[in-house]
Amino acid sequence: MKYKYVIFDFDGTLADTEKINFNIFQQLSDKYNFKKVAIDEIHQLKKMSAKEVIDFLGIKKRKIPLAIKYGKKILKKDIHNVKPCKENIKTILGKLKDSGVKLGVLTTNSQNNVNIFLENNQIDFFDFVESSSLFGKEIKFKKIIKNKKLNSQDILYVGDEIRDIKAAHLSHVKIASVTWGYNSIEALKRHNPDYLINNPEELLSICQY
Repeated sequence: MKYKYVIFDFDGTLADTEKINFNIFQQLSDKYNFKKVAIDEIHQLKKMSAKEVIDFLGIKKRKIPLAIKYGKKILKKDIHNVKPCKENIKTILGKLKDSGVKLGVLTTNSQNNVNIFLENNQIDFFDFVESSSLFGKEIKFKKIIKNKKLNSQDILYVGDEIRDIKAAHLSHVKIASVTWGYNSIEALKRHNPDYLINNPEELLSICQY
């Protein structure tokens, strides 16, 4: 296989949390005085990076860690209802695992939420789950590479956001951006992912020599 490790983002890549996260954000906006977003404004936000969204909504940076922690707590109550983004993702993960690829999750969500989702949906293919801060994925990548004694070229990251692309680039890790997640296709293309995929099945050909 071309990549020894295929590491996935969680929200919007593996788990379809968009509607739940929108409702959570509305609660956070009340609690932390963020600008509220209407349903018809979501398409505009999908064109923005995470930092641009923070500026657009007037979110004070000092409130971000508390808001994220509170949001994870709210999500935990509904995580049992969350389904995979794509119906065939379980099959594809199984095929990658059977081919010898190590699978991981690197997310800003909590390890607990991820593990509950994986257990509820009987997706038991992952070798590890790691959690990072909102803009700290590149730090986690470096730790993963160091701890597992990997070459960055052995890793493929799969994510749905601009910040996933930036973190992968900073870590010298290849990135496959998915078109079914948070950021729009146009926004993803502007940041030059190594691969742009419309279906999880494409990962099988990407990982083959």
